[in-house]
Amino acid sequence: MHFFTKPRLICWLLLTGIAAALFISYMIKPHYKRVILYFPHSSGSVRAEERYIPPSTESDFAASLVTELLLGSVHHTAERFTDPEIRPRSCFVRNRALYLDLPRQVLTPKVHTPDFHTFYTLLQKAITVNCKDIDTVYVYIDGVPAYQQS
Repeated sequence: MHFFTKPRLICWLLLTGIAAALFISYMIKPHYKRVILYFPHSSGSVRAEERYIPPSTESDFAASLVTELLLGSVHHTAERFTDPEIRPRSCFVRNRALYLDLPRQVLTPKVHTPDFHTFYTLLQKAITVNCKDIDTVYVYIDGVPAYQQS
C-alpha cells in the first residue's frame, strides 16, 4: 500500500498551497506600529496606554497619533483631553517639528477635562516617545501660538 495515493497527494498539495498563500499574505500585509499614549486619570495620575497604528510617512503617522490622543482613552476612568467631535484644523511635520492647529473649542470643552497645559505636556511626551524624527511640538489655537517658545 502506497502512502501517496492520488487523493492523498491532491490533499497534501492543496494544504501546502493554502499554507503558502497564508504565509505570503501575512508577509505582504502592512504590520501595525505599536505606540504608547498617555492619558490623565480621575485619580490624578497619568497612565500609559498601548495602541497600534498603521505604518505611514512621518507626517501622517504624527497626525494619526494626534487623532488617537483626541479620541481619548479606552479606560472609563481616564479623562478626555477635549470634546470627542474636536478635530485638528491642521497637523503636519516640517523640519523635525510637529505643527498642530486646534480649533478654539478645545479651550472650552463640554465634558470634564484636565487643564490645557496637561494636554500639551502629555501630547509632547507621546510625540517624543513615539516619533523619533520629531524634536519640537508647536501647538496653535485658531492660528495663534498656545505657548511661546523662549
